[in-house]
Amino acid sequence: MAALEFADGPATRPLALSGSAAALKLPLALRNTTGQVQHVAEASFAEVRRVGGGPPLRAEPVPVLLNVAGDGQLHTQIRLRLDPTTPPGRYEGQVRLGDLSRAVAIDVLPEPRLAIRPQPLVLDAAQGPQQRLDVAFENAGNVPLIIDLAGAYPLGEEVQVPSAPPATTSGASSALNLLLGPRERPNLVAAGTAQLNLATGPQVLAPGETRTLAVVVGLTKPLSPTARYHLYAPIYTADLHIVIVTAAKTPKSAPRATKGAAK
Repeated sequence: MAALEFADGPATRPLALSGSAAALKLPLALRNTTGQVQHVAEASFAEVRRVGGGPPLRAEPVPVLLNVAGDGQLHTQIRLRLDPTTPPGRYEGQVRLGDLSRAVAIDVLPEPRLAIRPQPLVLDAAQGPQQRLDVAFENAGNVPLIIDLAGAYPLGEEVQVPSAPPATTSGASSALNLLLGPRERPNLVAAGTAQLNLATGPQVLAPGETRTLAVVVGLTKPLSPTARYHLYAPIYTADLHIVIVTAAKTPKSAPRATKGAAK
């Protein structure tokens, strides 16, 4: 009899798990059949392939460093290191824990994830009513993403309001706010619309692909030179955030004629 065995039912029953490729956790229940502490150094996959065909999952062995007490049991979870761009679908094969192996069935769920840089973009309205901005779009998920910005988007003028006294928060909430930074949008009032488009038209980003695209911004009416404006264009679960200001507040005047100049 092996020193370690699975303690969650017949070893012929596959371990089943599902979720996003970047956050899969494998549940484990191990029993030590000896009186000595048993160690498991790492977990790995063996020929775990997508059902219907395809290459095996490429996953590095995961160091687990599990210690199972003599004549004891251990219940834990192991976070798997899958590529976040792993295509969605069902994968089947074997998982190995030291000398143990067990059938595994993994359902990788679709996860559209988009990153936009820089955030926010800053546009100087003094440079003209139509401008081009270079924006990097990164597909950080596991499904293709269509990037298409064509349309009119609400423009909001930032307004100052008296600051409210800070709300009482728990220590955990305060730590989270420090980690993530302020996430609330500024106070805005409606200020018309602005037109957005991609200079090259709609684009498709493959999983893991990053591409810099030219975004064309069209301002439909004159803006106040002393105000700041915000535009949020929703793209999947991300927002393309554009801040619009007017850097040159005073229009250039015509040069004055000097004395003695010819008329």
